[in-house]
Amino acid sequence: AGSASAMVLDGMFGENPMTQELIPGLAKSWEVGADNKTYIFHLREGICWSDGEPFTADDVVFTFACMYDERFPNRGAMDYSVDGKPFKVEKMDDFTVRVMTPDIYAPFLRMVGGVWILPRHKLQRYFDDGTLLKQWNIGVAKNSPREIVGLGRFRIASFNPGERIVYEPNPHYWRADSKGQRLPYIDLFISKFVRDQNASIAAFATGQSDDEGITPDNVAWVRKGEKTYGFTIFDRGPSTASSFIWFNQNPGKNKDGKPYVEPYKLKWFQDVRFRQAVSYGVDRAGIIQGVLFGRGTPLWGPESPANTKWFNPDLQNYPYDPQKARALLKEAGFHWNAQGQLLDAGNRPVSFVLNTNQENPIRQNMATVFKENMKDIGIEVKLQFLDFGTFVNRIQDSYDYEAGMLGFTGGGDPVGGMSIFPSNGRMHQWNPSQKTPATPWEARIDELMQKQLKTLDMAQRQKYWFEVQRIMSEQVPFIYLVTPNAYAGLKNRWHNIMIPKLGGIAWNLEEYYLQ
Repeated sequence: AGSASAMVLDGMFGENPMTQELIPGLAKSWEVGADNKTYIFHLREGICWSDGEPFTADDVVFTFACMYDERFPNRGAMDYSVDGKPFKVEKMDDFTVRVMTPDIYAPFLRMVGGVWILPRHKLQRYFDDGTLLKQWNIGVAKNSPREIVGLGRFRIASFNPGERIVYEPNPHYWRADSKGQRLPYIDLFISKFVRDQNASIAAFATGQSDDEGITPDNVAWVRKGEKTYGFTIFDRGPSTASSFIWFNQNPGKNKDGKPYVEPYKLKWFQDVRFRQAVSYGVDRAGIIQGVLFGRGTPLWGPESPANTKWFNPDLQNYPYDPQKARALLKEAGFHWNAQGQLLDAGNRPVSFVLNTNQENPIRQNMATVFKENMKDIGIEVKLQFLDFGTFVNRIQDSYDYEAGMLGFTGGGDPVGGMSIFPSNGRMHQWNPSQKTPATPWEARIDELMQKQLKTLDMAQRQKYWFEVQRIMSEQVPFIYLVTPNAYAGLKNRWHNIMIPKLGGIAWNLEEYYLQ
């Protein structure tokens, strides 16, 4: 759904990942008020939606109204607010919008530019009757794709669930080249659905697709087909992706009154010494060699070294040290029986189930290495691979799990973590949506995340985010593992290719052409 939205919808402006500079989009220009809290956007005139209806400031105001409406839960409501207070978005005239923030919001331009604008003329009635989130579903995409209208580069031509989605150029897309030819150049873009990442990579490696992100474990064999199938694999260096394991520290109960986590296990998970011991027990170098074939870097916090602007190199590290892990466990009241099995103070065996998604082979292999690492310090880990939808339901709705393994793409501004790191965040996975911070260190992160939003002094803002990273590395609510190197494969026949170090490789897809 996210990739389809990026094809069909557009924002007021964007960012050139080659230069990291803001570039105009639906807004041709903007002004920042002297108070640094008032922004005026001048929209392009004469733009139409993919169904031919005119685009105006009403659509921008409508989009933010949808985002902030409590009937329609979404991550943006938190990301685009300060101290829980939303931005005030007003229409000045048909092509001018004023946005006022309740306080200084440092990443405003980079964040707001990326909001995908929705068509008021299509969705207003569903906003009014409360069924907005039920619209533009699989049935609509399959049977009436033209009903899904956007301002982006493409529109949906056809959709066969589980098979493929075909995009065609949006005939009303606003961009044109220097000769006046309307973009995109390409006639069709076909996105095929495959059972897993390996199948997708195999299709690319045998010439059946044009572009693909290549995972580190597949680089060597895929490269053998470069000449035969006319493609090139580009080494983009360290990626911004993170991978981590966490324990369910949610102290609540389900609707039947049963604790989400067995109380004695919750006690383990809430002990920072237990979490640190697990981190010391992970052989990250082994994961890099055995799973990523040497193409990766250990990770100790939320940022990858690839994000040079925001990466804090001075974090608490956890090099592989089973003896250190054992010492911490002993200090926390654990002991071992004659068979080397770890027991808690109540003589209960230390065992937990680790959930992750089955569609990601690298994650599955990392989970297998983790299981073996834990066995070496007496901890039993049972692996459970779930389809992604089931996994997300468990970690965000039912909370019926003990531990999880996941990853974030990362690489952006710290504001992207506003639904993750503050204690009231819905994606504060280890204990989400807290009414008040459960621990002093979580309260400190709350304070720092608000401060980094409200300062325009980049050095000071970096200092706040560096401290958040430091706390995360010391308290290890997320046990960060590794970041893989990034590789992109692309057929040689395409021109106007610009592959950035960070971000998607097809960011300028509308400019691709064949010789």
